[in-house]
Amino acid sequence: MVLRRLRAARRQRVELEPQPDDLPKTGLFAEPIRITRLDVLDPEPRGDGQTRVTFLVEVKDAEDKRCSELAVDARVTGPERTSMVQPTTDLFGRVRIRMTGPPGAYELEVLEVAAKGLVWDAEAGPRTTSTVVPG
Repeated sequence: MVLRRLRAARRQRVELEPQPDDLPKTGLFAEPIRITRLDVLDPEPRGDGQTRVTFLVEVKDAEDKRCSELAVDARVTGPERTSMVQPTTDLFGRVRIRMTGPPGAYELEVLEVAAKGLVWDAEAGPRTTSTVVPG
């Protein structure tokens, strides 16, 4: 009994304060989520006549915080094929999407940012980018 009283005395009461209703918050990030950067990095020639094209996508929230661990649905199109990919953003809110193929036109189109129930504003940032790898 003495131990129970000591444990109860050591516990401090914690009261949670509710967030004000006027903040656009849902979880860790402020709505809406948006793509702030969509770039094509320098193509990397491979030894077998192929080239690796890398696209960089950066996702931030309404308060300009980097959004990590969000899925980015995208379509990558190259001269030989089209692929649907769903990578996850890293700690910096970035994801690199790569495709290797012959010289030609490459394009990335972001279809969705799965923002854990948050709103993605598709019109607030770029959604497509492309490059042509010369032969």
